[in-house]
Amino acid sequence: MNSVTRVSLLAGTALAALAVLHIDARSENARDEIALDTITVTTTKTEDKVIDSLSGSSVVNDVELERFQPNRLSDVLNTVPGVNVQEDADDPSSVINVRGLQDFGRVNVMIEGARQNFQRSGHGGDGQVYIEPSLIKSADVTRGPVATVYGSGAIGGVVNFNLIDPSDFVLADETWALSQGVAFDTNREGILTTTTLAAQPIDEFGVLGSFSVRSDGNYSDGNGDTVPFTSKDVVAGLVKAKWQLSEESSVEFIYLKQDFDYTTGAIGTRRDTDTEDDTVVGRFRHVSSDDPLVDLSMSVYFTSTDTDQLRLDGALAGNERSFQIQTFGTDVFNTSRFATGDFEHRLTYGADFFQDTVTTFDAAGNGDEFTPSGERLAYGAFIQNEIAYSDWLKLIVGLRYDGYDLESDDGSVDSGGDNLSPKVTLGVTPFEGVQVYGTYAEGYRAPSVTETLIEGVHPGGFAFILLPNPDLVPETSQTLEAGVNLSFDGVIRDDDRFRAKANYFHNDLSNFIDSVFRSPAQGGTAPFGDFQYQNIADAELYGFEIEALYDFYDGFIQASYTNTTGNNKTDDTPLSTVYPHKFVGTIGFRFLDNSLVAGARWTSVAAQNRVPEGTPTSEAYDLFDLFATYEHNRYFSTALTLKNITDKQYVPFRQTEGVPSPGFSALLSAQVKLGG
Repeated sequence: MNSVTRVSLLAGTALAALAVLHIDARSENARDEIALDTITVTTTKTEDKVIDSLSGSSVVNDVELERFQPNRLSDVLNTVPGVNVQEDADDPSSVINVRGLQDFGRVNVMIEGARQNFQRSGHGGDGQVYIEPSLIKSADVTRGPVATVYGSGAIGGVVNFNLIDPSDFVLADETWALSQGVAFDTNREGILTTTTLAAQPIDEFGVLGSFSVRSDGNYSDGNGDTVPFTSKDVVAGLVKAKWQLSEESSVEFIYLKQDFDYTTGAIGTRRDTDTEDDTVVGRFRHVSSDDPLVDLSMSVYFTSTDTDQLRLDGALAGNERSFQIQTFGTDVFNTSRFATGDFEHRLTYGADFFQDTVTTFDAAGNGDEFTPSGERLAYGAFIQNEIAYSDWLKLIVGLRYDGYDLESDDGSVDSGGDNLSPKVTLGVTPFEGVQVYGTYAEGYRAPSVTETLIEGVHPGGFAFILLPNPDLVPETSQTLEAGVNLSFDGVIRDDDRFRAKANYFHNDLSNFIDSVFRSPAQGGTAPFGDFQYQNIADAELYGFEIEALYDFYDGFIQASYTNTTGNNKTDDTPLSTVYPHKFVGTIGFRFLDNSLVAGARWTSVAAQNRVPEGTPTSEAYDLFDLFATYEHNRYFSTALTLKNITDKQYVPFRQTEGVPSPGFSALLSAQVKLGG
């Protein structure tokens, strides 16, 4: 245990002792908030309940995060239909896959609206995001290219992680709060400590500082075998402040600093690795109290992910290499609300841009060839009108313009392009509680620096040639989606609620960029062949997604199901990034005036044998988890999660190294809060 962890643990013990002197009667606990009734903004940039959104949208809220105590993003997003997470056992990063699309920005992954564009090519995914789950408040997801208002490239969808803020800790009758959380993981012999200080001395100002330390050892798989090189140490700090400058204007500042220390080598080369990740966001909002045409939002952000590696084995032991991607971006938009006759309008229009700067170095290896240096600028503007007629008809029409410029580090390659992408959605509520919708949306993704500029020779005995492709053209997508939203109260008893969303989608991809390997017999470079990113003529993805929840006073039942199929229509082969069908069901019960919530979750994943030749398949598996959360009062709460209680030995699809996932894990956490 390092010294920082030990200090945090001692602080938690001291706070627990103090809390004994500060306990009052149990607070009245409201029933858990239904995720489908929470607010989403990733579809249109305007606030709507998830259940009312005319899209495949989902929100994972803080209640669900507390139940399952996530260690990685796969734990955070497990229940979201259409979403999967590719993770390597020896690397704490995550690659998010939505509807069979991932890598190189096809899914716009953001933290508080700041794009996370880091990418390091190898044998894993090409779109990694690093985030410590203990600082996440919620995850807002919209699947498909319907969220064109959120910038260029998101032909797969948008995922935005919102971080904890002062209002999560400072209660209505308090001006400050100090919280200490401690969590233990029996499998990894891991410990997590999170210390948070929040203050809201006046109604117009709130500030939060939070510091998390996670130390995990190597985990054991379902057979009880220790999996080497799966340990990690994480230190993360968050500062968040918001000023209400006037009744109409506010500013917000967010700074997230993270450091991940780990060693790769579960299979293959061993490298001591340190990844530093910074996200800085500044936001301004002005909502006119006199003029409904003015609801202005402006944001500027900077993200930097820097991975430094030292090789520990082989002839190149001692070689250092580094990968850094810095992204600077801004987003400005306004929403005007007005009426024309019986039609209500929410007209949103704005512009955005981001610039990626990729800097890589590898003195004696090939890292800088696989992930070459260069710059890419992407920019765009959009207009969207949400039109409502009475309570039964809604029409959303939008148009987005995108452009990009890409340049190699030495200036030898300079490419660019632009495009217009329309969207139209029609929603109808034929009777109360039932809403049906249909959408046609187009998307546009510019080639990345790596796809365009990769060049070199694959190391080792299989020394095929890596070829650049400055002639790559952008991908475009054309998606048809139909869905239904169901929302009923008092179905069986007066205090129950039923919510459900179901949709079918068909996404045609033109000029889809895929990796192509050619052997010498197929015209590739002798003697081993060559590898290049190329525009294949066409690809398609289609499937359906369902999520539903029945909530009654004494408990709840929740379920989600995903079924996606993908084809390379050029050569009539499956796409390699389409995950198998998955079902997740959760049942929970509430006791002691809702202070105690306990239940179980079942995750069932089908086998995936429909893959291109040479791509590893995966076997079916079922996982069972138990959970219990207890809020003794507003100052003290605990949680117990038992994961993979049958000690199932399994390897998820696209687990690059083929390393088994953790076996049985017991996670116990406690949180103590002081406030006044």
